[in-house]
Amino acid sequence: MPDERLAVPGYHRELRAHFESTEPELWTWFAESAHPSAEQIEQAELALLKTCYRLDGDVHAALAGIAQVVAGKLGLDREIVLYQELHSDARNARVIRLGDRIHVVFAGDLLDLLSVAEQEAVLAHELAHAHLHERDDRAYWVLDHMVHRMDEEPTAADAIGETARRLRLHTEVHCDAVSLEILGDQRAVVSAMVKVGTGLRNVDPDAYLRQARQIVESEQVASAGWTHPELHVRIACLAARSTDAEETIVRQLIDGPDDLDHLDLLAQLRLQQLTRRVLASGARVAGDQSADVAQYLRNVPELDVDPRRLDTIDPLIDDELSEATPSVRHLCGALLVDLALSADDLEGVRTFEEEATRVGVGDEFQKLLTKATARP
Repeated sequence: MPDERLAVPGYHRELRAHFESTEPELWTWFAESAHPSAEQIEQAELALLKTCYRLDGDVHAALAGIAQVVAGKLGLDREIVLYQELHSDARNARVIRLGDRIHVVFAGDLLDLLSVAEQEAVLAHELAHAHLHERDDRAYWVLDHMVHRMDEEPTAADAIGETARRLRLHTEVHCDAVSLEILGDQRAVVSAMVKVGTGLRNVDPDAYLRQARQIVESEQVASAGWTHPELHVRIACLAARSTDAEETIVRQLIDGPDDLDHLDLLAQLRLQQLTRRVLASGARVAGDQSADVAQYLRNVPELDVDPRRLDTIDPLIDDELSEATPSVRHLCGALLVDLALSADDLEGVRTFEEEATRVGVGDEFQKLLTKATARP
């Protein structure tokens, strides 16, 4: 397979770098559990035997053969063991790596719904999970386990939940792309995904691809990707594989634009940097109010906006904020209003108003300033 199809998704790389640099002790703690002991492996495999029907023997030889061929294409030099979960109506498949074996567990009526090509598509998708989680000494298994474990905490921040959602969806989209690369049959991959999601025995993958392409066409500019159903997003991303804007469309569909109501950890970092740039923008035009602005900035040392070193902070370009979401424009307008009101001299407000207009938040600045200075 071409290396670019096996490349770790950008979202995973960015999130891993963030945790390794900001939470090294926590990362190490989770990494230590990435390699289970022989006793833990034995107990986990025994649990599978107790709760599943193992798909071996002549009856299931064809399916087992497909699984090994797919594993070989992914470079997974492991024994693949297949199971059907007992007493489960949930239609799904999942993969578990234990020592030198990779276990794929089917649940519900999934196998009965799928054609041979669709079975291969599902196996390729599940084994792509295993391949991703084996990369870099299981670093991306550590990442996945760490984020979702944090999300399970009762006190977890909303940003952790949003991070878990995006990580999971970026992972699914990556595995869909690997499945497509292995099969070379988009219709089979799409029909398998639709059958898993709907339970229908007969589906029209071309019709659903048309639906997906409508989404792609409407997502050429940033929009609220978090409003779309997951299956739509995954198949729209699959449809985008044939476009020049593939990576951009995938990020837009999954992440959407930065919005204060839907922030993951990486978006929080981006908005922190944007806040720093907006304050630096105001500091550059402060003029006679520079001393008051400097005092204001000293009250937010964590943003490191030193008026003496503004040349180290990227300036805002004209209209940069005009296409941002309303919540982000409101934030940026409020920051410039705060700077404008940091001194008693209201005549200097005009300078900050002009700067707000230049960067694309003039209306927000005016509304917030009027509200802030209105007499009771």
